Amino acid sequence: MIIAQATYLHDEPDFKAVLLNQLALLAVSVPILLQLPIAVSAVFLLFTLGRVLMLWFGVRRPPKWVLVLMLAIVVALVLGQVGTFVGLQGGMSLLLLLGSLKSFEGHSRRDWQVSALVQVFLLAGAVLFDQSLWVGAWVLLCLMMIAVALAVLNELPMVNAVRQSGTAFALTLLPMLVLFVAMPRKDAPLWGVPQNPIAQSTTGLSETMKPGSIGDLVQSNEPAFTATFQSFMPQQKDLYWRVMIMAERDDTGTWQIYKGYTDSAVADANAPSVSYQIVLEDNKGKIPALDYPTEQQPKRGIMRETGNVLRVYSRQGVRGIHLTASVSDELPHKLSRQEFELYTRLSSSTNLRTRALSKQLFEQSGGDVEAFIAKTYQYFQQQGFSYTLQPPVLHSGSSTDEFLFGSKQGFCEHYADAFVTLMRSSGVAARVVTGYQGGEWNGEFWQIRSKDAHAWTEVWLPEKQVWKRIDPTAAVSASRIDSGLENALSSDELSQLLSNTSWLSRFADNSQIYWQRWVVNFDGAQQRNLFAMLGFDNVNAKSVLSVLLLGLLPALLPLAVWLKKHRQREFNPMQQGFLQFKMLILGKDFAQIASVGAWEMQNILAQQNRLNDEIRHILQDYVRLNYATATAPSLQVARKWYRQAKKIGKKYRFVPTKTK
Repeated sequence: MIIAQATYLHDEPDFKAVLLNQLALLAVSVPILLQLPIAVSAVFLLFTLGRVLMLWFGVRRPPKWVLVLMLAIVVALVLGQVGTFVGLQGGMSLLLLLGSLKSFEGHSRRDWQVSALVQVFLLAGAVLFDQSLWVGAWVLLCLMMIAVALAVLNELPMVNAVRQSGTAFALTLLPMLVLFVAMPRKDAPLWGVPQNPIAQSTTGLSETMKPGSIGDLVQSNEPAFTATFQSFMPQQKDLYWRVMIMAERDDTGTWQIYKGYTDSAVADANAPSVSYQIVLEDNKGKIPALDYPTEQQPKRGIMRETGNVLRVYSRQGVRGIHLTASVSDELPHKLSRQEFELYTRLSSSTNLRTRALSKQLFEQSGGDVEAFIAKTYQYFQQQGFSYTLQPPVLHSGSSTDEFLFGSKQGFCEHYADAFVTLMRSSGVAARVVTGYQGGEWNGEFWQIRSKDAHAWTEVWLPEKQVWKRIDPTAAVSASRIDSGLENALSSDELSQLLSNTSWLSRFADNSQIYWQRWVVNFDGAQQRNLFAMLGFDNVNAKSVLSVLLLGLLPALLPLAVWLKKHRQREFNPMQQGFLQFKMLILGKDFAQIASVGAWEMQNILAQQNRLNDEIRHILQDYVRLNYATATAPSLQVARKWYRQAKKIGKKYRFVPTKTK
C-alpha cells in the first residue's frame, strides 16, 4: 500500500541525518567542482559550510528574503562566470548552486528527500564532464552514500543502513548489466556535449614544431588513444597516424600549420583499405587518423582539412570514432600554383650551407625528383648521423645548418625539418607531418602513447601527381619505425624513459581502455556485433526481448533468493498462522478480525454452533505456546502448529450463506 501523505515525512530529522545528506552533496560535487569556474566552486562550498554551521547552532532556515537574495547572487554569478545557463558548464553551475540553496529550505524529511533527488541529477551531470573509470567508480560510491543518507533520514540505524544499501547495490548490479547491454542504443554514445574549444585544456601535439618539441613530448608515457582493427591489421612500420600538416617555416626554424584553405587531396580508392576504431580524449577535435584516411564526405561530424587531416567538432570527454584508411604511402593530389608556392617557400637569409648541399644533391640526381629523394636519404645514412632523445641544443638562426654540419645528433623533428628544407631548397614541394608512429600491441588493441609522437615528411612527385611519404628518421634508426621507440634508444635513454612507467600505471591505463571501449563507447555498432555473437541477425524487438529474458532470469535469481530469505526471517508462523486461521474460520469480511483473540474466537464459534474439539485444541495450543512460557516457541514447533492450523482452517472453512 502506498501512503500518499505520510505524517512522518513532515517531521524534522535529527542533525546526524541532515549532516550525512550534506556530506553526500559534497561527495557528489567533487568531479563537478573540478570542471567549473573557481568562483562558482567557492560559492558552493561557502553555501554548504554555512548551512552545516546553521544546523549545528540550531538555526532551521533563513528568512525568505535572504533566500531570494541568495538566488539573485547565484543567477548573477553564473551569468558573470559562464555567460549563459545553456550548455554543460552553465547548466551544471546553476544546478549545483540551486542544489545547495535547496538545503537552506530543508526542514522536514520530505525536504531532505528532495535534496537527495537533486544529488542524483548532479551525478548524471558529472558523467557528462568526465566518463573515466575513476569517475564511474566515484559515481557508484556517491549513489551508495545517497542511499545510506536516505535510510538514516528515515530513522534506520547507521549499521543497518550501510548493510541494506550495500546489499541492494550488489543485487542490482547484474540486472543493470543486462539492461545496459540489451536496451537499443544509437550509433554514437550519448555522453558528448559540445564545448567551447577556447575553454578546453589541450595536451599532446602542438600546432607548431621546432627542434626539441617532440623530444620533450615523448618523455611522457601518458596514453594518447587506442586503436582496434576489425579484420586486416597493418604492420607496426605502416602505422603512421597523421594529426597535423606543417607547411610554413619561419626564420627561427619553427614549423606551423597553414589554415588558409582546404585542399582536394583524396586517398587512393584502389589501394587496400582497413577499418578500425579509435578511442581518444578530445583535443580540439583533432583525430590521429591512419595514413591515408578515406573519408571524403562529412560522416558523423567528421571534416577534412589541408593534407587529408580529419577533424570533428570539439567536445568534452572521451569519444570513439570508426574510420577507414587506404594502406599506402602515397596520397594523390594535383597541386595548384598557389599550393606549389606554399610547399616550396623558404626564407632566403638562413641555412645557406643546407641550400648549397641541396643544389649539389639535386644536380647529382639529374634533376629527377625521386632520384633526388633517394640521394638525400642516402646522405643521412652515410654521413654519421645518430638518433637520440637528448640532442644538443641548436642556438643559431640557421639551426638546420648547425644540425647537418655540426651536431649530427637529433630526434625525429630534426630529421623532418632538415629533409623538407633540403627538398624545398631545390624547388621540390615538401611538407612536415606530425602525429604518431607505431604503438604498443597488447593482444587486443594498439595503445598509442605520447612517447609514440613522431614527425615525418611528404614530398610531392610531379610526374605521379602524388604526395610520397618519406620518413628520414628511418634512414638513421630503422628500429624506431620497425620496433618502436624503446628499441631505438641507448640504454641510458631507455632507462630514463622507462622510469616514468610502472606496473600500476600500466594496469590503470589498461583498465581505463577497457572501460572506454566496453562501457562509455558501447554504441549501436558494438551492440549489433554482440547480438550477432549471440546468434541474432538484427537488434529488434524480438532479439531485445530474447536477450532480456535470457539475461534477466539468471540475473534476478540472486535477488529472488535474497527476497525469499528475507521474507522467511520476517515470517512469524504463530502470528501469520493465527491470522490466516481466523480468516479461514470466520471469513475475510468478519468485522475487526485482526483484533479477535483466541478466547474471543472460541466464544464466537460457540455462539455459531461451529466450535468443535479440533478447533478448540488448536486455539488452546496457540495460547499455551505464546503465553504459558516465558520464551517463544522454537521455529520447528511454531511451523508444526502453523501447518496444523492451516489444515484445520481449510477443513472447517467459513462458507457464506447464499441469499436468494
